[in-house]
Amino acid sequence: MAKLTILPQSCKGVDDCGICKFVCPQQLFQACREMNASGYYPPELTDPDECTGCRTCMLCCPDFAIIVEKGEKRTDYNSEDSHGSEP
Repeated sequence: MAKLTILPQSCKGVDDCGICKFVCPQQLFQACREMNASGYYPPELTDPDECTGCRTCMLCCPDFAIIVEKGEKRTDYNSEDSHGSEP
């Protein structure tokens, strides 16, 4: 499983950008219900357990707002918590 971190303050949102939603082979991204400080709705995962860690979203994000780390066991929303990161 992969750890996916979204940096909401760096994102232009699913409605104004949406590249992550378009390129995800699992179709896991949707707009978050909370607006960021810039007035955008950043993405969130619909089912974090289904993320394969392919990193396509991270590589395509023009704002570098998505970080994917392979081998982790959690999906966080701008969190530095490392619970569940044991192999």
